[in-house]
Amino acid sequence: MSTRSHRVAVGLFAVLAAAGFVGIAPVVASKPVPKTIVGCVANGIFVSSDGYEIRPSNADGREFDLRPFEGHQVTISGDLLPGDAFILKKPPVDSGPCKTKPAGVDPAVAPAAEAVKVTTGGWQIHKPSKEYKDLPALLPKQQDSGVEAGIGLLEFVCMKSNYFVLLVQPSVKLRDSEPGMISARAANTASGSAPVPLTFRNLYKTKSVLSRSLNWDADIHYAEIGAPLLASIKAAGDLDLTLAGRSYVINLSDLGSRLGTFQRFCENGVVENPAHFER
Repeated sequence: MSTRSHRVAVGLFAVLAAAGFVGIAPVVASKPVPKTIVGCVANGIFVSSDGYEIRPSNADGREFDLRPFEGHQVTISGDLLPGDAFILKKPPVDSGPCKTKPAGVDPAVAPAAEAVKVTTGGWQIHKPSKEYKDLPALLPKQQDSGVEAGIGLLEFVCMKSNYFVLLVQPSVKLRDSEPGMISARAANTASGSAPVPLTFRNLYKTKSVLSRSLNWDADIHYAEIGAPLLASIKAAGDLDLTLAGRSYVINLSDLGSRLGTFQRFCENGVVENPAHFER
């Protein structure tokens, strides 16, 4: 038996013992055992609080991608099955950064990745161009900073009252549907809004309404954002983004003061404050 199989087998026995099933383990092991387990994600692997590695899967058997939760404490709920399998029954719950390293994880093997800081130098609103297929956009003044960080140009676009975040020409390799996590917080503080899971999709492979409204010669990934996230961004100083196993801290600077102008321009076409627009 491999080291990993042995560890998970011991972990299964420990779970059964905690549930009071030790005496009937051979019988129970043939059926799913509903469990909720708390642990941390290190190197894309869920490590329970008592040090066991668990690789949760979706209902269709595909391994669940835990990279967006890297370095965070997570609660998973689902069915523990024979053969060391754990099938998720609901999305993992993110409780924020791990306060201690997971038991059994060597820090030399699983170092905490330091977030890349992205400077924006302020934000400006861009009107749709008559020459190009375009949408209203709210984008940073220092566009090169995001490109250098690897996430490309990060900007917000709108279609009336629908809002999206775009990653234009990222150098980090992203899948056609790449899960990510975003949270907003006050500048230079450790805590903020609860992380919001987003899926960044390849714009030109989705055939979505958005893809029919943009026609740029660039690799673009997008995610739709709702009103709660918009509200938290408006009051925040920094935006934390976890994507493809990497973490970024994006300075929002004066974005909050321009977001209201941007929304009114998106929804009503009104140029409320010309100073907020690109010149």
